[in-house]
Amino acid sequence: VPGGAEAHARSVVRHLAPHFAIEVATTTATDYRTWNSELTAGIDAVDGVAVRRFPVERPRTIDFKLRERRAFSGGHTLEDERAFIDAQGPYAPDLLEFLFRRGRDYDHALFFQYIYYPTVLGLPLVPERAVLVPTAHEEPAIGLDIYKPVFAAPRAIAYNTEEERGMVWRRFRNQRIPNEVVGVGIDVPAGRDTERFREKHGIDGPYLLYVGRIVESKNCDELFASFALLRRSDPAHDATLVLIGDAEMRVPKEVGRARRVLGLRDAEPARVALAGHARSVGRRKASDRERAFAGARRHGAPFARGPRVLEPRGVRRDLRAADRRSGSRRPSGRGRLGVRREHVHLAPRGRDVHRALR
Repeated sequence: VPGGAEAHARSVVRHLAPHFAIEVATTTATDYRTWNSELTAGIDAVDGVAVRRFPVERPRTIDFKLRERRAFSGGHTLEDERAFIDAQGPYAPDLLEFLFRRGRDYDHALFFQYIYYPTVLGLPLVPERAVLVPTAHEEPAIGLDIYKPVFAAPRAIAYNTEEERGMVWRRFRNQRIPNEVVGVGIDVPAGRDTERFREKHGIDGPYLLYVGRIVESKNCDELFASFALLRRSDPAHDATLVLIGDAEMRVPKEVGRARRVLGLRDAEPARVALAGHARSVGRRKASDRERAFAGARRHGAPFARGPRVLEPRGVRRDLRAADRRSGSRRPSGRGRLGVRREHVHLAPRGRDVHRALR
């Protein structure tokens, strides 16, 4: 199942499995855009971990956007917000029934992503055991009243970044809840053959790398506009914009040298791509950029984000460095990219998650 939060959850399970008896409760859906049941309901084993899959009783309905607009409009009711949560999905009442009947059989219950039905309605069923991994950022949904109990009820909260925690504290005033900035771990494989990656995908010269869903909500429209501006300002440079992710929007023709080479399921080639790029370009949202930044830093390349994500002068500097770089480089302190080194939090073997569970 592609997605940053999904990959984060798998990573946490993998690192905690040697230390805890773990079960995973999820749904039979694999695509958040439809919530169609693609997998079989029941108990399965994945990498030695028991996975309970519960059916999605109805896919995302055709009137979802109407429910969304109504919930985000002024003068709406709490009932409008609840209708939005049900319409957004994944609508899985059997999962809630399991939490109600069996949730207290477990010492801890981790909930990933604040925004969806299983967390909104499931976390209040086991608040004294709940650890929330919100992956929160500023968006219209987080201002809804229905999310206030989600951020007030859990036993602990595990944030991805300092910025995410600060935003949640400002909005919900929930500093009293035990919390840690846990971050996202990155496993760097040995023997990365970057030349083979270039040859396979026809990439010559330096390339800029974007990893994630290719969609407007991740500011990809801004990314494409910035890359097109970069190309116009320096048409002689042969930089390529490499996109790794599932495409949910069209890449404009005027972008020029941009190519999507892989989907998000292709994790190993993505790590190889990280090893050979000149600069990573990422999202502005506080929770989203942790994995992208950590990956770029572990591979010794700069990471750019924000409204000037591809500011021509800074990108040309990184491209020149990539042309002459034989080893790896790391950004230091606070440079032009505006990201502090201490904002990277790696979590080998779930060490920081252990602290959050205490």
